[in-house]
Amino acid sequence: MSNGSLDFDFDMAGVDRAELLAKTSQTIQALDAELGADAASMQASATDLFDHLNKGVARFSAFPDVIRLEEEHFTKHGLPVPVRFQELNRQNQFFWLRFPITLFAPEDMPFNKLECAVEFNPGVADGYLRPRAQMILPDRKFKQYFEANTGFELRINENFEFEAGSPKLDLSAGGAHVKGQAAADAKAAGKLGFVAGPFTYRLKKAIVDHSPVGTEKVLWRLTGAEFFQEDDPTLIVVLQVPRAVKDVKIAAALQAYHQFNPWTSALGKAFRYLTKRDADFFSKGAPLRDPATWDITPAILA
Repeated sequence: MSNGSLDFDFDMAGVDRAELLAKTSQTIQALDAELGADAASMQASATDLFDHLNKGVARFSAFPDVIRLEEEHFTKHGLPVPVRFQELNRQNQFFWLRFPITLFAPEDMPFNKLECAVEFNPGVADGYLRPRAQMILPDRKFKQYFEANTGFELRINENFEFEAGSPKLDLSAGGAHVKGQAAADAKAAGKLGFVAGPFTYRLKKAIVDHSPVGTEKVLWRLTGAEFFQEDDPTLIVVLQVPRAVKDVKIAAALQAYHQFNPWTSALGKAFRYLTKRDADFFSKGAPLRDPATWDITPAILA
């Protein structure tokens, strides 16, 4: 899925991952003469590698959470209703979307990069019928918080934008408790509707990049091995839906990349016999891909 100024690092279009792994294994097992005395050890290493790569999991784990954003989400927290929200709300509706993701990688084959793309009403030619991402999380504008590896307090401010600040810590609970609860609090925010008042958001140290906000597509790229030591990531979109729109469909895809370099491993010699596309697949981290489509129209019309 092409998305603004970003694309997936490896194009999985037309690639059957299980088939590619099986074919590569067969290729290496047949390289007795080319690999010489190293053939047996390399073939055993290849079998072990592919066994590990087949154990990874990267997928959307559930239907997105969908919550309509209304004025009461501000007023019940004692916050003024943003003027920009009032203006836009005349011709649009707004929804808080959370995309649950499940990630699992073997300890010695961890992930170090995640890409996730979502597109709203794909295939609809009329731009005025395309919902747009008004706000997203994680957003690279909060870079300093991600680098500091700390939780931070978020709210939607009077300009109808996410605004961050230091969280109010409960010292009686202890910093460790707050730190451990931060990611769970972010997920609870999406489920319970705490979408305007302050809530805690936390993303373990990561480099965040994404396509431009305000379009009908979003692509996130999250990199950094430490990031994947966290609970599964929380990806959020505040979606602007024109009131003329009666159907909202989402096309999505994610790719998770393993942290390993086959060229510097014991298998480096064997991988030289692969096609360029197959070799690139392994060089880029043998990504797992999960596509998904959802129709959230019932939630929009509710």
